[in-house]
Amino acid sequence: MHKIDVVYTWVDDKDENWLKKKAEFDSKALNLNKDANDSCRYFNNDELKYSLRSIEKNIPWVNKIFILTDNQKPSWLNCEHEKIRIIDHKDVLPNDKLPLYNACAIENAIPYIEELSEYFIYANDDMLFWNEMSPEFFFEGEKPICRLEKKINKFKKYKHLYGAMIFKAYSLAKTKLKTDIPYFSHHNADSYRKSLFIDCINEFREEFEKTQNNRFRDISDMQRMIVTYYSAYKNCAVLKNIKLSLLDKLKGKTPDSQYFCISSKTLKKIKSSNAKLMCINDCRKTTNEDRKIIKEILEEKFPKKSEFEL
Repeated sequence: MHKIDVVYTWVDDKDENWLKKKAEFDSKALNLNKDANDSCRYFNNDELKYSLRSIEKNIPWVNKIFILTDNQKPSWLNCEHEKIRIIDHKDVLPNDKLPLYNACAIENAIPYIEELSEYFIYANDDMLFWNEMSPEFFFEGEKPICRLEKKINKFKKYKHLYGAMIFKAYSLAKTKLKTDIPYFSHHNADSYRKSLFIDCINEFREEFEKTQNNRFRDISDMQRMIVTYYSAYKNCAVLKNIKLSLLDKLKGKTPDSQYFCISSKTLKKIKSSNAKLMCINDCRKTTNEDRKIIKEILEEKFPKKSEFEL
């Protein structure tokens, strides 16, 4: 099997230097979409620590782990571990575009990480490898497995920033590539091939360059879902829909991948889930009490300190 790396994007929202720098650009941003700069987008509740524990427990076959940050590193992380690589934004992005607080622009720079293997999994720090998986869960031979979920409504005007960006990527792929895949991706860890990602960037060079010029997320951004559409167009991806049939639901089956916004209503569902992949997303509904409880759930699920910790 190929070497498979994992890449995370991570930020410490309590870092005074980072906060000071961000505040300077917050004040300069005009007509900024509220969803683009909500504090929940940056909140750090040590999810990365538990995600790394989940790697050690459930996908120990991973080759290297790259953590892409803005001149930061977790205080608890063993940066000398042979598998760990801290990558600064300046290593993969032009200095004149920094600092960036636009997740799309940062994610689009991932394939330019020098040591990164051809085959890799990308995850936010709140995405966990919840139960044991083999490499074949992510790649079928040379093809990344791209998990899809909600169907795109071709006649809807998406107002939420995420939905609008996905719809833009879908429309662009349909127009330019003549491929019609009217689905959102699942919001969880995704599989990619480095060369296909770069080929896609070259195919849509203008749109990717515009995204890099947006310091904060913007409705005009090129979202990485375009790479999935492009990979499928090249017949270099396996598309799988994670939505369960009514019969499977009645049988009590769990989807391969689950996403939950952390709230008092979802905590029990998270704790009892049998999914392979889990995303526990901090959102506007999340309270400090919810964060305390989810940390307890993660500690119970992954109690063993990983070799990636000091």
